[in-house]
Amino acid sequence: MKSESSRQEYFEELSARWDGFTDGERVRMALRSTLSGIPIDPAEHIVDIGCGTGNLSIVLLEMLGPAGKVTAVDFSGAMVDVARAKIDDPRVRWLVADVAALSLGDASVDRVVCFSAWPHFPDAQTAACELRRILKSGGMLHILHIDSRAKINAIHGGVGGAIGSDYLPPAHELAMVLSTSGFSVREQIDAEDAYRISAEKGD
Repeated sequence: MKSESSRQEYFEELSARWDGFTDGERVRMALRSTLSGIPIDPAEHIVDIGCGTGNLSIVLLEMLGPAGKVTAVDFSGAMVDVARAKIDDPRVRWLVADVAALSLGDASVDRVVCFSAWPHFPDAQTAACELRRILKSGGMLHILHIDSRAKINAIHGGVGGAIGSDYLPPAHELAMVLSTSGFSVREQIDAEDAYRISAEKGD
């Protein structure tokens, strides 16, 4: 298994070039479509976990009102720097942290959205438990990808190195991890054009 430091170094090195690998507007359009079916209150506090260069944060801010806020988290400080340069909005708090140890209070956020980052978390159970800790009772966790699981895994395998074994499991397997971590899974989609799991924190 690759160490977290090698993963971090990989993303740090690519941060300045990352946005050149994808069509940012296409990504944001796909996220808008995906999130349009999720009942987000304009005043929510949402954590964008694994925020990368900020595409999801941009879309979340569009959906939130003046009282809403986003905490954008990534373990790569360089990625956060790129996102911060793109987004000038006082509703965002930037946090460089590992998903396993977040400096956020217990039951302090309404929703967590993880876009295109879950395969890079080395311990799914630890990540799920930490995200459950910061969510309020009834809060939602959404794990999103806008490509198929097969495509994502093929990309990671093709790149190799630090992310070569970063594997996105079948949705039913990840749903089981979330269930054993105290979530109630509300939705599973594992399709040719999308992967999505939504789960609720109970009492």
